[in-house]
This record gives sequence, structure tokens and C-alpha cells, in this order.
Amino acid sequence: MLLAVAVTGVAATAGASGPAPTPPTKTIKLGDNFFKPSNVTVVSGTVVTFQWTGSNTHNVTVIKGPQKFTSPNQSDGTYQHVFAKPGTYKIQCTFHPGMNLTVKVKKAPSTTTTSTSTPPPSS
Repeated sequence: MLLAVAVTGVAATAGASGPAPTPPTKTIKLGDNFFKPSNVTVVSGTVVTFQWTGSNTHNVTVIKGPQKFTSPNQSDGTYQHVFAKPGTYKIQCTFHPGMNLTVKVKKAPSTTTTSTSTPPPSS
């Protein structure tokens, strides 16, 4: 009995069996009464690290945007947030009116993978 199997159209994706890609990152500094930079554009999935550099107590509070969040009140250290939903986030420190930040989150490019396999032959 002769059995022949043909496999066609198999597409491999880089990293399919390797580790997941590292998400993009961005650092925003909180000085005494300012965000630096004060306007940022990132792709969805970006991990933003807010880093306190001044001596005053501040927080990071979304006042308008697709997802609401508020950091702890702190005067040093860091706070991280993953911006998952695309849109425009208006952020401010609630202690300091006028200390504003705009984060625009764009949809991440799609990474589609396709694979085609031939079913096993019937006997």
C-alpha cells in the first residue's frame, strides 16, 4: 500500500513558538506642577511609566477618556499603566489645576497569523 501526503500552503510566523514580544514603553515625568512631555501619542498596549521627579505630591487622574484610572497620591517613585483602549485621554493632577497631559492612543497594527494544513488522509 502506497500512501502519499501533500502539505501545501503552510505559513509559519516568526516567534510563534518563542517568547511573546515585549510591549512598547514610554516614560512621562511629573515635575513640580508639570508633565514632561505634556502631549504623547502611543499605540494600544503601551506600558506608560509615570516617574515623579519633583518634590510635590501629585497624582495621575484621567478626567476624560475611554478608560478612567487614578494613580496613588505620591511625591516620588513611579506608577505604571497599560493604555489598552484607543482614544484620547485628558489627564491632570488633581492637586494642581493646569497640570495637564494629553495621551493619544492609536490602534496597534494587527498581527494576523494564518496557517493552513491538510487533514490526515483517510485509509
